Amino acid sequence: MTAMVERPHDLQAWLDRAERSISEGRWAEAQDLLLRAVQWLPRVPQVHHHLGAARLALGHPALALESAQRALALAPSQWQSHLLGGRACKALGQMEAADANFDAVLRLQPGQGEALVAKADLAMNIFGLPLQAMELVQPLLAQPQHAVDAELTTLMASLYDRDGSATELTQRVMRFSQRHLRLPQLHLPPLAPRPNSRARPRVGIISPLFCNSPVYFLTIAGWQHVAKGSDIVVLSRGHKSDWASAAFRSLSCQWLDVQAHSAEALARCIHAQDLDVLYDLGGWMDPVALKALSVKPARAQYKWVGGQSMTTGLDSFDGWIGDDWQSPLRLQHLYSEPLVNIPEGYATYTPPPYLPPQTDFGRRSRTPVVFSNPAKLSRAFLRYLRQTEGPICFVHQQFQYARTRARVEQALEGSKARAEFVCPSSHRHALEILGSFQTMVDTFPYSSGLTAREAQAMGLQVQVFTGELFCERHSLHLR
Repeated sequence: MTAMVERPHDLQAWLDRAERSISEGRWAEAQDLLLRAVQWLPRVPQVHHHLGAARLALGHPALALESAQRALALAPSQWQSHLLGGRACKALGQMEAADANFDAVLRLQPGQGEALVAKADLAMNIFGLPLQAMELVQPLLAQPQHAVDAELTTLMASLYDRDGSATELTQRVMRFSQRHLRLPQLHLPPLAPRPNSRARPRVGIISPLFCNSPVYFLTIAGWQHVAKGSDIVVLSRGHKSDWASAAFRSLSCQWLDVQAHSAEALARCIHAQDLDVLYDLGGWMDPVALKALSVKPARAQYKWVGGQSMTTGLDSFDGWIGDDWQSPLRLQHLYSEPLVNIPEGYATYTPPPYLPPQTDFGRRSRTPVVFSNPAKLSRAFLRYLRQTEGPICFVHQQFQYARTRARVEQALEGSKARAEFVCPSSHRHALEILGSFQTMVDTFPYSSGLTAREAQAMGLQVQVFTGELFCERHSLHLR
Protein backbone atom coordinates (compact mmCIF):
# COMPACT_ATOMS: atom_id res chain seq x y z
CA MET A 1 0.00 0.00 0.00
CA THR A 2 1.29 3.45 -0.93
CA ALA A 3 1.73 5.73 2.05
CA MET A 4 -0.13 9.03 1.92
CA VAL A 5 2.07 12.08 1.60
CA GLU A 6 1.50 14.72 4.27
CA ARG A 7 -0.76 17.45 2.99
CA PRO A 8 0.96 20.86 2.73
CA HIS A 9 -0.34 23.76 4.81
CA ASP A 10 -0.95 25.96 1.76
CA LEU A 11 -2.51 23.57 -0.76
CA GLN A 12 -3.51 26.35 -3.15
CA ALA A 13 0.11 27.52 -3.40
CA TRP A 14 1.08 23.93 -4.21
CA LEU A 15 -1.50 23.79 -7.01
CA ASP A 16 -0.43 27.20 -8.31
CA ARG A 17 3.12 25.89 -8.50
CA ALA A 18 1.94 22.89 -10.51
CA GLU A 19 0.05 25.14 -12.94
CA ARG A 20 3.13 27.34 -13.40
CA SER A 21 5.17 24.23 -14.18
CA ILE A 22 2.65 23.27 -16.86
CA SER A 23 2.51 26.75 -18.38
CA GLU A 24 6.33 26.85 -18.55
CA GLY A 25 6.60 23.35 -20.01
CA ARG A 26 8.34 21.80 -16.99
CA TRP A 27 6.32 18.63 -17.35
CA ALA A 28 8.29 16.27 -15.11
CA GLU A 29 8.06 18.72 -12.22
CA ALA A 30 4.33 19.22 -12.88
CA GLN A 31 3.72 15.48 -12.90
CA ASP A 32 5.52 15.04 -9.57
CA LEU A 33 3.50 17.84 -7.96
CA LEU A 34 0.18 16.60 -9.33
CA LEU A 35 0.74 12.94 -8.42
CA ARG A 36 0.82 14.06 -4.81
CA ALA A 37 -2.05 16.50 -5.29
CA VAL A 38 -4.44 13.76 -6.49
CA GLN A 39 -3.90 11.97 -3.18
CA TRP A 40 -5.12 15.03 -1.29
CA LEU A 41 -7.86 16.00 -3.77
CA PRO A 42 -9.09 12.75 -5.36
CA ARG A 43 -12.50 14.26 -6.17
CA VAL A 44 -11.26 17.37 -7.98
CA PRO A 45 -11.48 16.75 -11.74
CA GLN A 46 -9.13 19.58 -12.70
CA VAL A 47 -6.26 17.99 -10.77
CA HIS A 48 -6.71 14.73 -12.68
CA HIS A 49 -6.95 16.69 -15.93
CA HIS A 50 -3.69 18.58 -15.34
CA LEU A 51 -1.94 15.36 -14.37
CA GLY A 52 -3.12 13.83 -17.64
CA ALA A 53 -1.74 16.78 -19.60
CA ALA A 54 1.66 16.36 -17.97
CA ARG A 55 1.65 12.62 -18.60
CA LEU A 56 0.82 13.11 -22.27
CA ALA A 57 3.60 15.69 -22.72
CA LEU A 58 6.04 13.21 -21.18
CA GLY A 59 5.05 10.51 -23.67
CA HIS A 60 2.79 8.39 -21.44
CA PRO A 61 -0.52 8.39 -23.36
CA ALA A 62 -2.06 5.39 -21.57
CA LEU A 63 -1.63 7.10 -18.20
CA ALA A 64 -2.85 10.38 -19.71
CA LEU A 65 -6.01 8.68 -20.95
CA GLU A 66 -6.58 7.17 -17.51
CA SER A 67 -6.33 10.63 -15.93
CA ALA A 68 -8.68 12.14 -18.52
CA GLN A 69 -11.25 9.41 -17.90
CA ARG A 70 -11.08 9.97 -14.14
CA ALA A 71 -11.62 13.69 -14.67
CA LEU A 72 -14.62 12.98 -16.92
CA ALA A 73 -16.10 10.54 -14.41
CA LEU A 74 -16.16 13.43 -11.94
CA ALA A 75 -17.15 16.13 -14.45
CA PRO A 76 -18.70 14.69 -17.65
CA SER A 77 -19.24 18.15 -19.15
CA GLN A 78 -15.59 19.19 -18.81
CA TRP A 79 -14.84 19.44 -22.52
CA GLN A 80 -11.13 20.02 -21.95
CA SER A 81 -10.81 16.46 -20.65
CA HIS A 82 -12.52 15.07 -23.75
CA LEU A 83 -9.91 16.98 -25.76
CA LEU A 84 -7.12 15.49 -23.65
CA GLY A 85 -8.66 12.05 -24.01
CA GLY A 86 -8.78 12.45 -27.77
CA ARG A 87 -5.12 13.39 -27.95
CA ALA A 88 -4.17 10.45 -25.74
CA CYS A 89 -6.21 8.05 -27.88
CA LYS A 90 -4.50 9.36 -31.00
CA ALA A 91 -1.08 8.77 -29.44
CA LEU A 92 -2.22 5.22 -28.60
CA GLY A 93 -3.34 4.60 -32.18
CA GLN A 94 -7.03 4.52 -31.22
CA MET A 95 -8.09 6.84 -34.02
CA GLU A 96 -11.85 6.30 -34.08
CA ALA A 97 -11.94 6.80 -30.30
CA ALA A 98 -9.88 9.97 -30.70
CA ASP A 99 -12.30 11.32 -33.29
CA ALA A 100 -15.25 10.48 -31.02
CA ASN A 101 -13.64 12.44 -28.18
CA PHE A 102 -13.19 15.48 -30.41
CA ASP A 103 -16.83 15.16 -31.48
CA ALA A 104 -17.79 15.15 -27.80
CA VAL A 105 -15.90 18.42 -27.36
CA LEU A 106 -17.82 19.97 -30.25
CA ARG A 107 -21.16 18.84 -28.82
CA LEU A 108 -20.31 20.53 -25.53
CA GLN A 109 -18.55 23.52 -27.09
CA PRO A 110 -19.66 24.04 -30.71
CA GLY A 111 -16.94 25.48 -32.93
CA GLN A 112 -14.17 24.82 -30.38
CA GLY A 113 -10.97 25.54 -32.31
CA GLU A 114 -8.58 22.96 -30.83
CA ALA A 115 -11.08 20.17 -31.47
CA LEU A 116 -11.62 21.27 -35.07
CA VAL A 117 -7.87 21.39 -35.69
CA ALA A 118 -7.46 17.96 -34.09
CA LYS A 119 -10.29 16.50 -36.19
CA ALA A 120 -8.73 18.03 -39.31
CA ASP A 121 -5.42 16.39 -38.45
CA LEU A 122 -7.14 13.01 -38.22
CA ALA A 123 -9.07 13.65 -41.43
CA MET A 124 -5.92 14.42 -43.39
CA ASN A 125 -3.26 12.19 -41.84
CA ILE A 126 -5.28 9.17 -40.70
CA PHE A 127 -8.51 8.94 -42.68
CA GLY A 128 -6.97 10.29 -45.91
CA LEU A 129 -9.44 13.15 -46.38
CA PRO A 130 -7.42 16.34 -46.99
CA LEU A 131 -10.35 18.24 -48.50
CA GLN A 132 -12.41 17.50 -45.39
CA ALA A 133 -9.51 18.79 -43.29
CA MET A 134 -9.61 22.09 -45.18
CA GLU A 135 -13.36 22.31 -44.68
CA LEU A 136 -13.10 21.68 -40.93
CA VAL A 137 -10.63 24.49 -40.30
CA GLN A 138 -12.07 27.02 -42.76
CA PRO A 139 -14.17 28.79 -40.06
CA LEU A 140 -11.02 29.19 -37.94
CA LEU A 141 -9.07 31.19 -40.53
CA ALA A 142 -10.77 34.35 -39.28
CA GLN A 143 -10.18 33.59 -35.60
CA PRO A 144 -6.86 35.01 -34.31
CA GLN A 145 -6.47 32.29 -31.67
CA HIS A 146 -6.56 29.44 -34.20
CA ALA A 147 -5.82 31.06 -37.54
CA VAL A 148 -2.18 29.91 -37.65
CA ASP A 149 -3.06 26.25 -37.09
CA ALA A 150 -5.92 26.53 -39.58
CA GLU A 151 -3.70 28.11 -42.23
CA LEU A 152 -0.97 25.52 -41.72
CA THR A 153 -3.52 22.70 -42.02
CA THR A 154 -4.85 24.23 -45.23
CA LEU A 155 -1.37 24.57 -46.72
CA MET A 156 -0.38 20.98 -45.88
CA ALA A 157 -3.67 19.61 -47.22
CA SER A 158 -3.07 21.55 -50.43
CA LEU A 159 0.06 19.48 -51.05
CA TYR A 160 -2.21 16.46 -51.53
CA ASP A 161 -5.08 17.97 -53.45
CA ARG A 162 -5.45 21.51 -54.77
CA ASP A 163 -6.64 23.55 -57.71
CA GLY A 164 -3.84 26.15 -57.72
CA SER A 165 -0.30 25.93 -59.11
CA ALA A 166 2.92 24.88 -57.39
CA THR A 167 4.18 28.47 -57.61
CA GLU A 168 1.07 29.81 -55.93
CA LEU A 169 1.29 27.29 -53.09
CA THR A 170 5.00 28.02 -52.63
CA GLN A 171 4.32 31.74 -52.34
CA ARG A 172 1.64 31.07 -49.73
CA VAL A 173 4.05 28.89 -47.73
CA MET A 174 6.81 31.50 -47.89
CA ARG A 175 4.43 34.18 -46.62
CA PHE A 176 3.30 31.85 -43.82
CA SER A 177 6.90 31.19 -42.77
CA GLN A 178 7.72 34.88 -42.78
CA ARG A 179 4.75 35.64 -40.53
CA HIS A 180 4.65 32.65 -38.20
CA LEU A 181 7.90 30.64 -38.20
CA ARG A 182 10.03 33.28 -36.54
CA LEU A 183 11.31 33.99 -33.02
CA PRO A 184 11.77 37.78 -33.25
CA GLN A 185 12.40 38.21 -29.52
CA LEU A 186 15.13 35.56 -29.31
CA HIS A 187 18.70 36.66 -30.05
CA LEU A 188 21.36 34.01 -29.61
CA PRO A 189 25.02 35.02 -29.40
CA PRO A 190 27.06 33.98 -32.45
CA LEU A 191 28.88 30.69 -32.04
CA ALA A 192 32.60 31.30 -31.82
CA PRO A 193 34.97 29.40 -34.12
CA ARG A 194 35.98 26.02 -32.76
CA PRO A 195 39.24 26.48 -30.77
CA ASN A 196 40.73 23.23 -32.03
CA SER A 197 40.52 22.87 -35.80
CA ARG A 198 41.56 19.23 -35.49
CA ALA A 199 38.64 18.30 -33.25
CA ARG A 200 35.99 16.03 -34.72
CA PRO A 201 33.10 18.06 -36.16
CA ARG A 202 29.90 18.08 -34.13
CA VAL A 203 26.99 17.15 -36.40
CA GLY A 204 23.42 17.50 -35.14
CA ILE A 205 20.36 15.76 -36.56
CA ILE A 206 16.81 16.59 -35.48
CA SER A 207 13.55 14.78 -36.25
CA PRO A 208 10.41 13.28 -34.70
CA LEU A 209 11.03 10.05 -36.67
CA PHE A 210 14.25 8.39 -35.55
CA CYS A 211 12.50 5.05 -35.98
CA ASN A 212 11.22 2.65 -38.65
CA SER A 213 10.43 5.43 -41.12
CA PRO A 214 11.75 7.08 -44.30
CA VAL A 215 14.21 9.02 -42.13
CA TYR A 216 15.92 5.71 -41.33
CA PHE A 217 15.67 3.99 -44.70
CA LEU A 218 16.82 7.01 -46.73
CA THR A 219 19.50 8.50 -44.44
CA ILE A 220 21.05 5.83 -42.21
CA ALA A 221 23.72 4.93 -44.77
CA GLY A 222 24.77 8.57 -44.82
CA TRP A 223 25.00 8.81 -41.04
CA GLN A 224 27.00 5.58 -40.84
CA HIS A 225 29.54 7.27 -43.10
CA VAL A 226 29.46 10.61 -41.27
CA ALA A 227 29.90 8.92 -37.86
CA LYS A 228 33.36 7.67 -38.90
CA GLY A 229 34.76 11.19 -38.73
CA SER A 230 32.24 13.23 -36.73
CA ASP A 231 30.43 13.26 -33.41
CA ILE A 232 26.70 12.91 -34.06
CA VAL A 233 24.29 14.63 -31.67
CA VAL A 234 20.70 13.39 -31.98
CA LEU A 235 17.87 15.70 -30.98
CA SER A 236 14.84 13.44 -30.82
CA ARG A 237 11.44 15.07 -31.20
CA GLY A 238 9.41 11.84 -31.14
CA HIS A 239 8.48 9.09 -28.72
CA LYS A 240 8.71 6.00 -30.97
CA SER A 241 11.49 3.58 -30.15
CA ASP A 242 12.33 0.46 -32.15
CA TRP A 243 15.17 -1.35 -33.91
CA ALA A 244 15.75 1.62 -36.20
CA SER A 245 15.97 3.96 -33.20
CA ALA A 246 18.65 1.67 -31.80
CA ALA A 247 20.64 2.11 -35.01
CA PHE A 248 20.60 5.89 -34.60
CA ARG A 249 21.55 5.58 -30.93
CA SER A 250 24.52 3.38 -31.78
CA LEU A 251 25.91 6.11 -34.05
CA SER A 252 25.39 9.02 -31.68
CA CYS A 253 27.80 10.44 -29.15
CA GLN A 254 24.88 12.21 -27.49
CA TRP A 255 21.10 11.62 -27.54
CA LEU A 256 18.82 14.42 -26.36
CA ASP A 257 15.08 13.91 -25.82
CA VAL A 258 13.57 17.29 -26.68
CA GLN A 259 10.01 16.26 -27.48
CA ALA A 260 8.35 18.68 -25.05
CA HIS A 261 10.53 21.72 -25.76
CA SER A 262 8.94 24.94 -26.95
CA ALA A 263 10.49 26.55 -30.02
CA GLU A 264 12.49 29.00 -27.90
CA ALA A 265 13.70 26.32 -25.48
CA LEU A 266 14.62 24.09 -28.40
CA ALA A 267 16.61 26.86 -30.08
CA ARG A 268 18.55 27.46 -26.86
CA CYS A 269 19.15 23.75 -26.42
CA ILE A 270 20.51 23.39 -29.97
CA HIS A 271 22.71 26.47 -29.52
CA ALA A 272 24.17 24.98 -26.33
CA GLN A 273 25.37 21.90 -28.25
CA ASP A 274 27.94 24.00 -30.15
CA LEU A 275 27.14 22.28 -33.44
CA ASP A 276 29.21 22.76 -36.56
CA VAL A 277 26.29 21.70 -38.72
CA LEU A 278 22.69 20.66 -38.13
CA TYR A 279 20.55 18.60 -40.49
CA ASP A 280 16.80 19.02 -40.16
CA LEU A 281 15.05 15.68 -40.74
CA GLY A 282 11.61 16.83 -39.61
CA GLY A 283 10.57 19.66 -41.90
CA TRP A 284 6.84 20.20 -42.12
CA MET A 285 6.21 17.27 -39.77
CA ASP A 286 7.57 19.52 -37.01
CA PRO A 287 6.80 23.25 -37.39
CA VAL A 288 7.97 23.89 -33.81
CA ALA A 289 11.46 22.72 -34.76
CA LEU A 290 11.37 24.84 -37.91
CA LYS A 291 10.55 27.85 -35.77
CA ALA A 292 13.52 27.06 -33.53
CA LEU A 293 15.78 26.76 -36.58
CA SER A 294 14.68 30.17 -37.88
CA VAL A 295 17.24 31.81 -35.54
CA LYS A 296 20.03 29.54 -36.85
CA PRO A 297 21.20 28.00 -33.55
CA ALA A 298 23.94 25.98 -35.32
CA ARG A 299 26.89 27.23 -37.36
CA ALA A 300 25.39 25.76 -40.54
CA GLN A 301 21.98 24.22 -41.26
CA TYR A 302 20.71 22.01 -44.05
CA LYS A 303 17.28 20.59 -44.89
CA TRP A 304 17.25 16.92 -45.83
CA VAL A 305 14.91 13.90 -45.72
CA GLY A 306 11.86 14.09 -43.43
CA GLY A 307 8.88 16.35 -44.03
CA GLN A 308 10.77 17.48 -47.13
CA SER A 309 7.66 18.04 -49.19
CA MET A 310 8.43 21.62 -50.21
CA THR A 311 10.49 24.61 -49.12
CA THR A 312 10.43 25.60 -45.46
CA GLY A 313 10.18 29.23 -46.55
CA LEU A 314 12.99 30.09 -44.09
CA ASP A 315 16.19 31.96 -44.95
CA SER A 316 18.19 30.41 -42.10
CA PHE A 317 19.23 27.27 -44.02
CA ASP A 318 22.55 27.07 -45.84
CA GLY A 319 21.17 24.53 -48.27
CA TRP A 320 18.42 22.17 -49.36
CA ILE A 321 19.80 18.72 -50.19
CA GLY A 322 18.24 17.36 -53.37
CA ASP A 323 19.26 16.13 -56.80
CA ASP A 324 18.64 16.87 -60.48
CA TRP A 325 15.47 14.73 -60.50
CA GLN A 326 13.94 16.09 -57.29
CA SER A 327 14.98 19.72 -57.38
CA PRO A 328 16.55 20.79 -60.69
CA LEU A 329 18.19 24.20 -60.50
CA ARG A 330 15.60 25.64 -62.87
CA LEU A 331 13.11 25.30 -59.96
CA GLN A 332 15.23 27.33 -57.50
CA HIS A 333 12.41 29.92 -57.41
CA LEU A 334 10.32 27.37 -55.47
CA TYR A 335 12.84 27.31 -52.60
CA SER A 336 14.02 29.84 -50.04
CA GLU A 337 17.01 27.54 -49.39
CA PRO A 338 19.94 27.35 -51.86
CA LEU A 339 19.67 24.06 -53.76
CA VAL A 340 22.52 21.63 -53.10
CA ASN A 341 22.10 18.78 -55.57
CA ILE A 342 23.89 15.45 -55.12
CA PRO A 343 24.86 13.95 -58.52
CA GLU A 344 24.23 10.33 -57.50
CA GLY A 345 20.86 11.12 -55.91
CA TYR A 346 19.82 12.93 -52.77
CA ALA A 347 19.23 9.80 -50.69
CA THR A 348 20.50 6.24 -50.43
CA TYR A 349 17.94 3.50 -49.81
CA THR A 350 18.90 1.01 -47.11
CA PRO A 351 16.45 -1.91 -47.18
CA PRO A 352 15.26 -3.45 -43.94
CA PRO A 353 16.61 -6.90 -43.06
CA TYR A 354 13.16 -8.34 -43.80
CA LEU A 355 12.89 -7.05 -47.39
CA PRO A 356 11.38 -10.03 -49.28
CA PRO A 357 13.47 -11.52 -52.10
CA GLN A 358 12.32 -10.82 -55.63
CA THR A 359 9.87 -13.40 -56.92
CA ASP A 360 9.41 -14.54 -60.51
CA PHE A 361 7.94 -11.50 -62.30
CA GLY A 362 5.74 -13.59 -64.59
CA ARG A 363 4.00 -15.27 -61.67
CA ARG A 364 3.04 -12.01 -59.99
CA SER A 365 -0.41 -10.44 -60.09
CA ARG A 366 -1.10 -8.18 -63.07
CA THR A 367 -3.64 -6.20 -61.07
CA PRO A 368 -2.30 -2.65 -60.65
CA VAL A 369 -1.42 -1.84 -57.06
CA VAL A 370 -1.60 1.53 -55.35
CA PHE A 371 0.51 1.45 -52.19
CA SER A 372 0.24 4.90 -50.65
CA ASN A 373 -1.04 7.03 -47.82
CA PRO A 374 -4.74 7.51 -48.77
CA ALA A 375 -4.32 11.29 -48.43
CA LYS A 376 -2.30 11.15 -51.67
CA LEU A 377 -5.31 9.87 -53.62
CA SER A 378 -6.23 13.23 -55.08
CA ARG A 379 -9.37 13.94 -57.07
CA ALA A 380 -7.33 14.04 -60.28
CA PHE A 381 -5.59 10.75 -59.48
CA LEU A 382 -8.86 8.99 -58.72
CA ARG A 383 -10.34 10.32 -61.97
CA TYR A 384 -7.32 8.88 -63.77
CA LEU A 385 -7.95 5.48 -62.17
CA ARG A 386 -11.50 5.45 -63.53
CA GLN A 387 -9.94 4.56 -66.93
CA THR A 388 -8.83 1.22 -65.52
CA GLU A 389 -10.86 -1.86 -66.35
CA GLY A 390 -11.06 -4.40 -63.59
CA PRO A 391 -9.67 -4.49 -60.07
CA ILE A 392 -7.19 -2.06 -58.54
CA CYS A 393 -5.58 -3.14 -55.28
CA PHE A 394 -5.18 -0.38 -52.68
CA VAL A 395 -2.69 -1.30 -49.96
CA HIS A 396 -2.32 0.66 -46.74
CA GLN A 397 -3.09 0.14 -43.07
CA GLN A 398 -5.36 3.20 -43.11
CA PHE A 399 -7.88 1.44 -45.36
CA GLN A 400 -9.10 -0.26 -42.19
CA TYR A 401 -11.35 2.79 -41.77
CA ALA A 402 -14.72 2.65 -43.51
CA ARG A 403 -14.69 6.36 -44.38
CA THR A 404 -11.31 5.97 -46.09
CA ARG A 405 -12.52 3.09 -48.26
CA ALA A 406 -15.80 4.85 -49.01
CA ARG A 407 -14.07 7.85 -50.60
CA VAL A 408 -12.26 5.60 -53.08
CA GLU A 409 -15.35 3.52 -53.83
CA GLN A 410 -17.45 6.62 -54.45
CA ALA A 411 -14.80 8.09 -56.76
CA LEU A 412 -14.73 4.91 -58.88
CA GLU A 413 -18.50 4.37 -58.87
CA GLY A 414 -19.94 4.11 -62.38
CA SER A 415 -16.59 3.21 -63.97
CA LYS A 416 -15.22 -0.19 -64.95
CA ALA A 417 -12.59 0.05 -62.22
CA ARG A 418 -13.17 -1.84 -58.99
CA ALA A 419 -11.39 -1.17 -55.71
CA GLU A 420 -9.94 -3.95 -53.58
CA PHE A 421 -8.40 -3.12 -50.21
CA VAL A 422 -5.62 -4.79 -48.25
CA CYS A 423 -4.63 -3.61 -44.77
CA PRO A 424 -1.15 -4.89 -43.91
CA SER A 425 -0.43 -5.62 -40.28
CA SER A 426 3.16 -4.36 -40.38
CA HIS A 427 5.81 -2.88 -42.65
CA ARG A 428 7.15 -6.38 -43.30
CA HIS A 429 3.67 -7.57 -44.27
CA ALA A 430 3.19 -4.53 -46.55
CA LEU A 431 6.42 -5.31 -48.42
CA GLU A 432 5.39 -8.96 -48.82
CA ILE A 433 2.11 -7.80 -50.39
CA LEU A 434 3.78 -5.21 -52.61
CA GLY A 435 6.26 -7.76 -53.92
CA SER A 436 3.46 -9.96 -55.23
CA PHE A 437 2.48 -7.42 -57.95
CA GLN A 438 4.01 -6.51 -61.30
CA THR A 439 3.05 -2.82 -61.48
CA MET A 440 2.61 -0.02 -58.95
CA VAL A 441 0.70 3.08 -60.05
CA ASP A 442 2.25 6.10 -58.36
CA THR A 443 0.05 8.87 -57.00
CA PHE A 444 -0.04 12.51 -58.07
CA PRO A 445 0.44 15.33 -57.36
CA TYR A 446 2.10 14.00 -54.17
CA SER A 447 4.19 11.04 -55.30
CA SER A 448 5.72 8.09 -53.47
CA GLY A 449 9.08 8.54 -51.82
CA LEU A 450 10.23 5.54 -49.84
CA THR A 451 7.54 3.28 -51.34
CA ALA A 452 8.78 3.85 -54.89
CA ARG A 453 12.29 2.81 -53.83
CA GLU A 454 10.90 -0.26 -52.09
CA ALA A 455 8.95 -1.17 -55.20
CA GLN A 456 12.06 -0.77 -57.34
CA ALA A 457 14.07 -2.95 -54.95
CA MET A 458 11.50 -5.73 -55.36
CA GLY A 459 11.45 -5.47 -59.15
CA LEU A 460 8.09 -3.76 -59.71
CA GLN A 461 7.43 -1.50 -62.65
CA VAL A 462 6.40 1.92 -61.36
CA GLN A 463 4.03 4.09 -63.37
CA VAL A 464 5.47 7.57 -62.79
CA PHE A 465 3.92 11.05 -62.96
CA THR A 466 5.57 14.39 -62.27
CA GLY A 467 5.01 17.90 -60.99
CA GLU A 468 7.19 20.76 -59.76
CA LEU A 469 7.29 20.58 -55.97
CA PHE A 470 9.82 18.31 -54.29
CA CYS A 471 7.10 15.90 -53.16
CA GLU A 472 5.76 15.70 -56.71
CA ARG A 473 9.03 14.37 -58.14
CA HIS A 474 9.96 11.54 -55.74
CA SER A 475 9.86 8.69 -58.26
CA LEU A 476 11.35 10.42 -61.31
CA HIS A 477 14.66 8.62 -60.84
CA LEU A 478 12.82 5.40 -61.73
CA ARG A 479 12.18 6.48 -65.33
